[in-house]
Amino acid sequence: MIRTAPGVGRGPLERPVTVSLVIASLDEGAELHETLRSVFAGSDVADETIVIDDGGTDGSCAALEREEWRARGVVVRRIPRSGVAAARNAGARLARGTHLLFLDAHCRLERDCLGRLRASLAAGPDAVLAPGLRDFGGTALGCGARLIDADLRVRWLPPGPDGAPHPVPVAPGGCLAVRRAVFERLGGFGAFRELGLEDVDFSLRAWRAGIDVLAVPSARLEHRFRPYPPYRLGSASRAYNVARVALVHFDGSRREECLRKVIGTPRAAEVLIEAFASDWEVQRCAVAAASVRSAEAFFERFGDWR
Repeated sequence: MIRTAPGVGRGPLERPVTVSLVIASLDEGAELHETLRSVFAGSDVADETIVIDDGGTDGSCAALEREEWRARGVVVRRIPRSGVAAARNAGARLARGTHLLFLDAHCRLERDCLGRLRASLAAGPDAVLAPGLRDFGGTALGCGARLIDADLRVRWLPPGPDGAPHPVPVAPGGCLAVRRAVFERLGGFGAFRELGLEDVDFSLRAWRAGIDVLAVPSARLEHRFRPYPPYRLGSASRAYNVARVALVHFDGSRREECLRKVIGTPRAAEVLIEAFASDWEVQRCAVAAASVRSAEAFFERFGDWR
């Protein structure tokens, strides 16, 4: 049964904010368990916790069948290896909460992180929220990110001077929160390979649909950034993901610039053939039909890579 946080987000006719935590995991080992321990040590705990085992082989998700985790209501579902975007979508389909919180399996939440996110969800129900992240042992806090080049690389942004929620261009996928109805309206995460750029695409679709992405600097967690994570991103997969974002969202010279970057990667011809043979035209039309703001307005608002 989904629990309700007393008094949070309730007006006379409002539904309470119930939060479903979704963690996609691939061979995270002890990291997954430590992430969950930090979640359950918080002053506010998610109303349900769903772990998607994305075809792992190390037994870390199977270990969640033990009484320690079953008593806390952790639900584990195994799927064939599908990539992080598809795994998150699978978790969202199982979730019953009014709001969704997507979290990487190698994080440590500060004690009040989820409570602050829940309060912000109640205050701004149509926003995508990005908490403040720092690397393990680091002190620099990043709150949202911006695109910096045609490879669609991002640079983390500092928190605002007053610590209040504020608009940012991209909510990095390591941790983001959104109302379920908004997530479904945006079509969930797109069909991206392995890991990477599903968060850029999701943030662009939110912007174009008139939904703000807000940094919440007061909600904080540590995220372990690793050079060789279990979710490996091959050069061909990343090139495919770049091409997909460009085809779905960009026009003219901006699209051409991204596709030229793809041409310089291994297996470029294969990647481009597969990208152009995908459902990008269907997705482009769907995004355009729901848009109230353009992709170019996104760059005018948040800065261009040019």
